[in-house]
Amino acid sequence: VHPSGISVTKTDLGDDITQYLMASALGTIVVVQEYGAMNPVSLNQLMLQEMTRQSVQAGAKLTQGPTTRKLADGKELTGIRAEVKTRTDTADFEIVGFGLADRGLLFITRIAGEDAATEKPLVDKFWQSLKVRFRPD
Repeated sequence: VHPSGISVTKTDLGDDITQYLMASALGTIVVVQEYGAMNPVSLNQLMLQEMTRQSVQAGAKLTQGPTTRKLADGKELTGIRAEVKTRTDTADFEIVGFGLADRGLLFITRIAGEDAATEKPLVDKFWQSLKVRFRPD
């Protein structure tokens, strides 16, 4: 579930990967990547590196730790929670996944620290309403 004023774009990334991206005007993002031919859960660290590379190269400090996200439907997702901090701002990331033997989902959220008070409800609504179901083959 997301606000009607924010659109979600769908992109075919190739290799049986589809990405859904929701981005607010303030830079908060929610990314869902659907993998049709592999379990992506092991990609959490790689995805975090890709999302934070430029900031870290510019001198930002990256701190991270494990996280678990329990969904409304009872599924438990595991992954990484991270903070990227520069002299002037911070950004909070969460990357978690769910996978079966040959398919799965990655969920990535990013909220800028200075916008957390106004943007956190957007991300919270996403997590509170998320249910994971796979279409039968």
